[in-house]
Amino acid sequence: MEERNPIVLVLSADASTEPESLIAKVRKIPSNENQQELAEGRTGYRYHIRTKYYETDVLLCPWRSSEELCDLPEEILKQMDGILIYFDAKDREFLKVLPDYAAFVTDTGIEFGILLCSELAEESDKGITFKEAKQYCNVLDVIELEPSGETEEGEAAGVDELVQAMHNFIWSNVDMNRKSGAAENGGGGEGGGNSEETASADDELRIEEELMGFEKLLTQVMQFRPNTSSWTRNERLAYAQEFAEIFDDLIGDEDGDV
Repeated sequence: MEERNPIVLVLSADASTEPESLIAKVRKIPSNENQQELAEGRTGYRYHIRTKYYETDVLLCPWRSSEELCDLPEEILKQMDGILIYFDAKDREFLKVLPDYAAFVTDTGIEFGILLCSELAEESDKGITFKEAKQYCNVLDVIELEPSGETEEGEAAGVDELVQAMHNFIWSNVDMNRKSGAAENGGGGEGGGNSEETASADDELRIEEELMGFEKLLTQVMQFRPNTSSWTRNERLAYAQEFAEIFDDLIGDEDGDV
């Protein structure tokens, strides 16, 4: 049975920007590599994510401005874990349809949703500002792919911020990174039943599962807490990472005492 990887819909609400160009910025490999056919002949672009705690493939599915979300094939809708919506920040008409996108995200239960643009406006007479985007839609984060302002040292920006966000989300289909070689040895056959190695592997797996549960819970808290709805993704990520690092340090201390 073929593995059903999570799908991230990459929607461009700007007719001058093809969703495939956005996908290329994320994957950084030729578009003809790692493709997968989806429902009704649509092409998904496989993107591999590997972190300290898990790894998975997600399928980036392009969706053009001329296409309606109500026409999404059911097979794709069932596998959707996320949505990226690109818009022209100079076009204030986009604010009129933004609540419809917010309703779609809420109705479908999508937890990973991001609005993308080249750069937000500082003032409303120049285009759409960050405050306005969040005011019209508080269930989607906003990332500028080509920001002109300076960023703090060590802070991701542009496409790197988007990639970081994708790597910090806990997708529905993940493989835990096992630090021991027990999984590779198979745990069976002659000489494969060392109880001490098995117990050690089980302990590590249990710890990693707890870490994943903690990260997923923390991600959900950061997404839904009302008092952080106006924060940027980096501000919320930095806040979340403070707790994650403390928890990770505690786990590390326990491992060192064994």
